[in-house]
Amino acid sequence: MQNAYKIASSFEANCPAEFVMKDGKKQKEVTIGIWNPEPDDRDDLYVCLFNPAEYETPGLNDWDDALDVFQMDDILTPDAYRQLQSALFNYETPFEMALSEKDFLIHPTEILEDELKGELAKEQMRTHEKQQQFDMEM
Repeated sequence: MQNAYKIASSFEANCPAEFVMKDGKKQKEVTIGIWNPEPDDRDDLYVCLFNPAEYETPGLNDWDDALDVFQMDDILTPDAYRQLQSALFNYETPFEMALSEKDFLIHPTEILEDELKGELAKEQMRTHEKQQQFDMEM
């Protein structure tokens, strides 16, 4: 089974859409918010992606240090980016935009693999925090 990629509306003011990726082998889905802090600025669409090279071990660094900001026009091809802008800003109806590998400037499998590593890192952080809390209570 192949990986699947889509963008769907989320109806939140500062985060009007979500970038959804599904791993075809593991059947795991990752959802990342597409941010637009200034709705009047159609070109300020970005995501915060996990960077495994910046992540140390659970509890040793702030989660934000492991995230990199990417503008959507650096991730999507110009045509796919214009389609996203049109769906977000020209219509007030829910949308879902299926993407294929040809719609990306960065290979989407790399993004998905890093985000799956990020999900695992988040789980490790939660486990580490729970262990620290338990140790403090003892």
